[in-house]
Order: sequence, then C-alpha cells, then structure tokens
Amino acid sequence: MAINGLAGKRLLLIRSHRDYDEFLTLASDARAKVAHIPVIDIEPVIENSKVTQQIVSFDLFDIAIFVSVHAGQIAMQRLDEYWPMLPVGIDYFAIGRQTASFIKGYVNNVYSPGNNANSEGLLELPELQDVKNKSVVIFRGGRGRETLSQELSARGANVEYCDIYRRVRNQKKLQLAYRQLSEIDFLIAHSGELLEAMGPLKSLENFVSGNLFSVVVPSQRVAEIAYDLGYGSVFVAKNALPESMLAVLEQNI
Repeated sequence: MAINGLAGKRLLLIRSHRDYDEFLTLASDARAKVAHIPVIDIEPVIENSKVTQQIVSFDLFDIAIFVSVHAGQIAMQRLDEYWPMLPVGIDYFAIGRQTASFIKGYVNNVYSPGNNANSEGLLELPELQDVKNKSVVIFRGGRGRETLSQELSARGANVEYCDIYRRVRNQKKLQLAYRQLSEIDFLIAHSGELLEAMGPLKSLENFVSGNLFSVVVPSQRVAEIAYDLGYGSVFVAKNALPESMLAVLEQNI
C-alpha cells in the first residue's frame, strides 16, 4: 500500500504494543516518522474466580467472541492451561483482521466482518442472526461498548463477558508521549480510552507549545470523545483497519 503523501510526516501512535503491528509496517513503508509510545499497559487477569470458571467451563459455550488481539492472546493462553485440545462445537468470532488471524492459529474457522471491523460489522454476519438460546462468551479487557452484548441478548442469546485483561495507564509512557506533542503532525488514537488516558488538550498546553497537530480516530464515536476533550482537528477513518487509518491521513494532508 503506497501512501506517498505521508513521507516525512510525524505520527505519534499511543496504542499498546502487539507482536506484529500492521499499522507500523504500512506507516514505515509510506516513509512516515512514527513514534510508538504505548500509554496503556495490558495486564492479564489471573486471580479471578469468575474468569477461571469461565475458562474451565468453556465447553458449555456455543459462541466465543474475541474483541481484540490482546483478548485473543490472553484467552488462548488461559484456555491452553485447561484445554490442551479445544472443545468441539464452538463457533469462533473475531473483531478485526489481526485478531481473526491470530485465532486461526488455534481453530479451523473464524468468522470476522472483514473490512467492517467493529461490533456493528460483526453483528451483520449471517452466522450471528439466529442465536436464540445460544450461550455466548465475549472475551474483552474490562469496560467497553455494550453493543454486542445488548444486541445478541435482544436476539435471544445468553451472553457473558469474560474480562480477561485490564488496561492500566502507564504514567512514565504518558510523560514521554506528552513530550512528543510539540513535534508531531498527527496523534493516532485507536480508542476513546487512549484519548482519555492522554487527558484534555487544555491540560497539555505546556507540552503542545502551540503545535497544531490533528487526531486520527477509527469512528465517529471516538471522534466525539476527542471533541469533548478539546481536540479541534479530528480525522475520522472508516474503521480501525491500518489502511483505513492511513488513508484518511492521505486524504487530509
């Protein structure tokens, strides 16, 4: 994917580290200058009786949904402790291409919304239309959107969240990210929680030093959070896929 207009542009990526980050690869190919400073740490939930029981009883679920790469990685690590061979009869779903790719390393088939990489896209899949009386577990990292649970419950499913990890602000990394704000052209924020971790723009004025950077977000919902925090220049991508996040940059350079 060639995005020549990004050559030399300075990007600050603040989402958590992952083993392979396609966004970083594409940005590098486009010759952008990227500072990757994860401001939120991912901590697996280990000592939690509810999570342990959900893992032990995994064979009782009909559907397993993974909302992120981290949810997939940590869930599979935990499942491997009790299920060296995963139980049969479970349908696997993943939001996001990278998450689906990871889960495919463990199971033969994973349903994913492809380019419409969000909860709404997942809910449009034909395999999730008739879920009456089915038992669903959603692996995630604590609080988040309730769209999946609410809609699947409305369709007659019995839905449980398995909060397999927690997100913790990394104060040292936040300070490092703040120091980049006077130098960057774009702040790349894949979630509202990341923006909330950074804090209101007004509180960062000493770090910004008048630099008029823009914020790139994956949805209108996250854009509204950005506006509420005082960020004036916000570019909204079609979704969180790497090529979509970079394409909206090229369109606005």
